[in-house]
Amino acid sequence: MRYRDLAGLKPTPSQLVLGTGVFGSQLPEPEAFALLDAFAAGGGNFLDTAHVYAAWLPNGAGASERTIGKWLKRTGARERIVVGTKGAHIDMKSGASRMRADCLAKDLEESLDRLQSPYIDLYWLHRDDPAVPVGEILGWLNEHLRAGKLRALGCSNWAPARIEEANRYAASNGLTGFCASQIGWALAWPQPAFDPKSLTRYVDAETEAFHRRTGFTQVAYSSQANGFFSGRYGPGLPPEAQKPGVLRKYGSPRNYKRLAAATELAVRRGVSANQVALASLLEQPFPFFAIVGPKNIEQLRDSLAAADLRLSADELAGLECNG
Repeated sequence: MRYRDLAGLKPTPSQLVLGTGVFGSQLPEPEAFALLDAFAAGGGNFLDTAHVYAAWLPNGAGASERTIGKWLKRTGARERIVVGTKGAHIDMKSGASRMRADCLAKDLEESLDRLQSPYIDLYWLHRDDPAVPVGEILGWLNEHLRAGKLRALGCSNWAPARIEEANRYAASNGLTGFCASQIGWALAWPQPAFDPKSLTRYVDAETEAFHRRTGFTQVAYSSQANGFFSGRYGPGLPPEAQKPGVLRKYGSPRNYKRLAAATELAVRRGVSANQVALASLLEQPFPFFAIVGPKNIEQLRDSLAAADLRLSADELAGLECNG
């Protein structure tokens, strides 16, 4: 496993992050516990969840956070695990902004209760509302920091310009700013890079340039491109095995070139193309953490192996396929 500093959090977080969005809902609690146990046994110590996960399912609201809370209590592992959760998601029914002090406080208190923890290591704002001044948002978050409920702040699905605005404000006003961004980022780049309906963001040239220029940390979701490198996708493979949504998102000429390059390198190295694609992210010239979402132990082991795979500069260059 690889580890990298993130806002001085202790323990130092693993660069592979276990995504837990379906834990306790689509993935029953015993299976979720088994994945959590195996992730920890493999050296992983960084978990990603959110207040809103599974809220769209009957009786699903809070399932992921509650499952993590039960596991932490059962194992006594709270001090050995870095927990990141997200709040202030848009209203699930209306799509209206919930970027308000009262909504943030409500989500935070509920998350703390579900996680059975007095603090959250890394608290993310799940979406942005550009109509709300960054100074107000940082003021709310810093109140919770001072109260000891949060240890570090992150922003999920925020534009680079908005992140820089927020951190300039924090630096000028003696506040704690954001330590990391969370967007969709894989070796395969999806289109479009911004979804105005869900307000989700994915990597594009501007975002990559921002991180390279500033060295700002990325904790990426969709780091395995929804299975694009799993061996199910590519020209000549059975179309019935290829999900239309994945093809719409990732089926571009450049991504097919990257898939072919990752597959060829995987054969040479005796690993899977998925491992090559995931390992390439961890070699970024800025701090990079990759969220993985395995549904079973086999998938988890494949991802864990990627953390130990080191790629040379020439191998990384060969994966770019930007021409």
